[in-house]
Amino acid sequence: MSLISRWGPGRLRRAAATVTAVVAAVALAGCGTDEGADGRLELNIGVQSLVLQTYYPQLAEELGYFEDENLDVNIIVGENTANSVQGLIGGSIDAYLGGPEGITATQQGADLKFVAAGANRSIWNIVARPGTTSFDQLAGQPIGVSAVQSISTVTMRQALEANGVDAASLDYIVTGGTAKRFAALQAGQVAAVPLGVPVNYQAAETAGFVDMGNTNAIGAPPIVAAVVTVEGGWAAENSEALTRFLRAYQRVIDDLYDPAMTQRLVEITAEGLQIEPRYMERSIRDLFLEGPEVGQSMPQDAHIDPAGLQVAADAFLEFGALQQRVDPSPLVDHSYLEAAQRSLTENPPQP
Repeated sequence: MSLISRWGPGRLRRAAATVTAVVAAVALAGCGTDEGADGRLELNIGVQSLVLQTYYPQLAEELGYFEDENLDVNIIVGENTANSVQGLIGGSIDAYLGGPEGITATQQGADLKFVAAGANRSIWNIVARPGTTSFDQLAGQPIGVSAVQSISTVTMRQALEANGVDAASLDYIVTGGTAKRFAALQAGQVAAVPLGVPVNYQAAETAGFVDMGNTNAIGAPPIVAAVVTVEGGWAAENSEALTRFLRAYQRVIDDLYDPAMTQRLVEITAEGLQIEPRYMERSIRDLFLEGPEVGQSMPQDAHIDPAGLQVAADAFLEFGALQQRVDPSPLVDHSYLEAAQRSLTENPPQP
């Protein structure tokens, strides 16, 4: 089943496309924080592959929270974080929810800030071909990845190594984002891939693939997999727009922790991600409502985990994207998020 979203009438501005193509179009049209006569602001928000932990802006749109904030938000979906980071630097994207690759860009002079959590833990489970009964069977096998030098590849390799697999023996096959990795696994081109929630549930239950567990749960160190990134100068000049966006973002997180909202959220995400509702409900319950993993990936205050961010920075060092070990904590700026949270308390949205 395809993961490309089916946008309903009136939502063409959020049509999924690759970041490179849409960013070029947006750049030609002009970057969007222009304020209209009615006080509306326009934002261009990039998001990574379509999985639950990067679907928060789409939920805010569908629930009407951007409308409540008088925002017109263009949501641009793409698989390549590096292109999105360049969009932030160039001004064609205002904020990006995806991997923390901004760490490497700041070492090259970019002024980027991480303003809210997306996922403080790995968002990938290792899913293997049918019949796999042990990690040993993956040694020397082709492994589908989005890129050889990516966070998902690093955390998968660390998990396999923790379970006795020699990472040097693996044959990494670059297949692309979540949907393309799943397609490669279905076609028998690779022995295993990292898949995000809830695609891993569907893969295991409908086609006999073997879900071997979240990479953090099976031995890889907890890693920050997704953050909301902005360009520092843009954020300072557009604090009102960013605060409005983060008000809507925080409301989505609050909803995910509210059992009364689960059914509505399942309806939206099941349609948008083209996943059966039961898998979406399981994902929300596992991450936000019940069991030992609640609050680990996305805490209710949406703050970024500094230890997990350091693990991400060390991963970039390991595969050569950084020349020396860096402390990423100065890149975290929760001031805009906390301003949004105070504003929600002092001036809650009107029913």
